Amino acid sequence: MLIGVMSDSHDNIYAVDKALNKFIDHRVDAIIHLGDIISPFVVRRMKNILKDIKVYGVLGNNDGDIYLLSKLFSVNGWELYSGPSIINLGNRNLLVMHGYDGIEHTVKIAKSLLSIEGIDAVLFGHTHRVLVQHINNKLLLNPGETCGYLTGKSTIALLDTKDLSVEVLEI
Repeated sequence: MLIGVMSDSHDNIYAVDKALNKFIDHRVDAIIHLGDIISPFVVRRMKNILKDIKVYGVLGNNDGDIYLLSKLFSVNGWELYSGPSIINLGNRNLLVMHGYDGIEHTVKIAKSLLSIEGIDAVLFGHTHRVLVQHINNKLLLNPGETCGYLTGKSTIALLDTKDLSVEVLEI
């Protein structure tokens, strides 16, 4: 199963459009958004572009209208989690989260969550920095920032659940 992974889009609809079209070009089976979508209009735009591709999301620290974000995810048949959650895609248990506090603290938490039995990967956002590490046959992944605001690079990732391989794409 090929999964598109994105995070920290921060209402940059131009970057979101590029990311989603890149995922469509690569024929992803599903998309995971790791938080900081921000506004409900982005979710509406995502649905218009993605059509039948399912999205799994987790709320970030900057997400605004949580009620409407949750409602739109539900109406679309998508799943939105309020905090760290485990989802099973492609026979892999993926722990998805946004992040907490600063960069070092978030990475430390994400790495420690890899030790949970039965977890194949921890996917997180918040730091706006790309991180791909394989530790003890498990994956630690941050796709970086879709918005490109802090690093000047808009990035997303493709995750193949067969072998937990990752390709980071600049959009």
